[in-house]
Amino acid sequence: MAERWDKNRWEFAIFGRTEVVDSHCPIALTIGNFDGVHRGHQHVIQTLKQFSDGLPLVALTFDPHPANVLFPSLTKPAIEPLTERVQMLLRLGLDAVVVQKFTPEFAQLSADEFISEYLLKNLGVSKAVIGFDFCYGTQRQGDWEHFEAAGKKFGFAARRAEPLSVDGAPVSSSRIRAAVQSAEFSLAERLLGRPFALTGRVVKGDQRGREMGFPTANLGFEHDLPLLPPFGVYAANVSIVDGESSHQLPNLLRGVMNCGVRPTIASGLKLQIETHILDFSGDIYGKKIIFQPQKFIRTEMKFSGLEQLKMQIQNDVREARNFFGV
Repeated sequence: MAERWDKNRWEFAIFGRTEVVDSHCPIALTIGNFDGVHRGHQHVIQTLKQFSDGLPLVALTFDPHPANVLFPSLTKPAIEPLTERVQMLLRLGLDAVVVQKFTPEFAQLSADEFISEYLLKNLGVSKAVIGFDFCYGTQRQGDWEHFEAAGKKFGFAARRAEPLSVDGAPVSSSRIRAAVQSAEFSLAERLLGRPFALTGRVVKGDQRGREMGFPTANLGFEHDLPLLPPFGVYAANVSIVDGESSHQLPNLLRGVMNCGVRPTIASGLKLQIETHILDFSGDIYGKKIIFQPQKFIRTEMKFSGLEQLKMQIQNDVREARNFFGV
């Protein structure tokens, strides 16, 4: 019998049907970062389903993003937090998701060691699918040719998922980041297969918006800083979610979202993301909330005082209402 997880060496978590992994039964596996679980990732999952011959479907992913460990000065903001990524993968029909903690030690595994000492000793890999550009091992030594050869050597069937193109180029996390950071939300939505969203819990703010007649829902992050659009004001869809699942987005509301440091009223230049929800009142502190910016209204700016800021917010609300037709 193959060796099992060395819990003193590998830090990991299993979500979904844990027995599929714990039993070391034959599985169909895919491997990747799956940041955003975008349409390209969805295509990889669909390829895995078609290739699996009914075997349990498992994804192996990594946290934090390997690039953030290997190149900490070039940290990549997450398109979706880990908890959302795992939920999305399971909703796509996977039986289990294994999240391996990516550490400097893990990064030292060669491509050969990643296959023989990690994958095959810990997972019952019978079939495997990787994305067209997936690489692994120290200095990204492992590519499709290496993976295919390893399958022949160790007795698992391997397949490469072909790239999925949108607007003439492959879907990628880097394209999505560039689109969001340019406030091109329609492009981001085409690449993701859903609207780009910022997700978190409603936390208490300083009540300045309420004092001016525009109460806001303040987004609290449970994880590292997410992917953000440029600082500014946006017309945004808003969903307040009961429970944890954001698969069905209930209570679709409209709002005016501010992303920035609020230079007129704040000191210390602390990032804050808050939304004035149109025609809404209620206590939603602690609830999960989702902001989907739809249209850029204006850049963040510093005003001479609160009265000028209030007048500008009135204009922002008017522009958002016109955009939404409400």
